Amino acid sequence: MDWLDLLAVQGTLESLLQHHISKASILRRSAFFTVQLSYPYITTGKTIALTRRTFVSKVMSHYFQISTH
Repeated sequence: MDWLDLLAVQGTLESLLQHHISKASILRRSAFFTVQLSYPYITTGKTIALTRRTFVSKVMSHYFQISTH
């Protein structure tokens, strides 16, 4: 999964939440974030996997939070 796939996921989630336009904009803004990692962790190549996992967790958390309101 690369950044284009992540953007596709974001677009799909926005389509599913069309009736929550104002809340969908919050999701879009907060879905991307900065992960600060130590240099040894970065050199192991695990950065991308951690970023993907955290991204998906964040998006799903917002999706469920929005869908329950």
